[in-house]
Amino acid sequence: MLPHSDTWGAVLPELQVAVVDAFGTTFRYTDAFAALGAGVIQVQSTTEHLAGVAPVDSSKFTSTLVHDGDLDGLADRLAALNPRAVLPGRESGVELADALSERLGLRTNGTELSQARRDKYLQIERVKARGVPAMRQIRTDDEDELRAWHETLGGTAVVKPLRGGGGEGVTFCDSPDESAAALASLLHRMNSLGERNSCVVAQEYLVGAEYIVNTVSCDGLHQVTDVWSTDRITANGVRDLVVAQVLLRSDDPSVPELVPYAHRVLDALGIRHGAAHLEIKLTPEGPRLVEAGARPSGLPYYVAEAIGEGQLEWSADAYLRPERFKARAGKHYRRRSAFAWAALASPVSGRLVRYRALDEVRHLESFRDVTLLVGPGDRIVPTTWDLEYPATVTLSHPVEAVLRRDLNTLRFLDGEGMYEVHAEPTPGPSHDRV
Repeated sequence: MLPHSDTWGAVLPELQVAVVDAFGTTFRYTDAFAALGAGVIQVQSTTEHLAGVAPVDSSKFTSTLVHDGDLDGLADRLAALNPRAVLPGRESGVELADALSERLGLRTNGTELSQARRDKYLQIERVKARGVPAMRQIRTDDEDELRAWHETLGGTAVVKPLRGGGGEGVTFCDSPDESAAALASLLHRMNSLGERNSCVVAQEYLVGAEYIVNTVSCDGLHQVTDVWSTDRITANGVRDLVVAQVLLRSDDPSVPELVPYAHRVLDALGIRHGAAHLEIKLTPEGPRLVEAGARPSGLPYYVAEAIGEGQLEWSADAYLRPERFKARAGKHYRRRSAFAWAALASPVSGRLVRYRALDEVRHLESFRDVTLLVGPGDRIVPTTWDLEYPATVTLSHPVEAVLRRDLNTLRFLDGEGMYEVHAEPTPGPSHDRV
């Protein structure tokens, strides 16, 4: 008997899907597909684990395949397991999932636009080519070319790796010289996804509030699963450092402006199947894409708690119960309670002794849980991107005003007074004799 059945038909327990790099929050694809009687095959895109990726419980997968560079061999091994679908779990798995799903003749976004779904320059150019308003930008590895472009821009530029993630290496530059310095610091450096930066993309700085629109698509039909506003600060030399994301009601006034634009971006990038994560700014000229990922957001299981279902659950329907997906697509999600994710932003460096005000955080009325990413005894550094957050907090409350108050209180508590650290000694000059 099935563990789950309904009017949409039975799902056989022997069904399997393959997820490329089901690490982090998308490890929970195992639960979403298990609810429909399907197992998950883990396809690891690299032979070594990537930086910042925690190990997962391999016993939750029906099989694990590792890509050693032989795509044909991997496709043959995967085909023998007869998966119903192949989808990416994180950014590093997007292109491999496209290639495998296309080779196996499954629902696929195809490989023709794979690079545009990963490369931050190509995706903006593709969007503009399809008539969707987007920012000015340049791709370059030449400091003089970048300086000249910044001169014509006449404002702030954002310089970042072509294929990075998590805000890594993103630099806000107010002058051509600052842009050139950012290029020099990024060029040829290995990023957190295990790829070397051969050039950078420089883009105009978009002024406006930034939002996240998360979606799942099935045969080109798009469903918005959740929309978030972002809270940002300027700290540690970083402008617009993300410190919180707040789940919006589906009837929030910004949503009707964001959603049609998001659908146009999905169509332009050829995202017809699976999850997508869009970062969009509402500028005085209207919505503008910051960047897009053809994979789930990092917060999908929180969404399921706050709404009842999120990208993981909608993706399971899209691939295994497409008729049910299509029958329900277009409905607005209903937020059960106000919900937010927030991060501490360390201004200090050294060896962490303790968090001085963590008990006060735990006593906030909307407090749900805290995750320590840097614990006592660990080295702490000033936060400049996602993998340098020392701790994250989730908040939930039926009354949004209470949650907003607690977010503000959290920001008040964070700062140098939050962290007791032992300063690390600065290496002195060597006195070794030659």
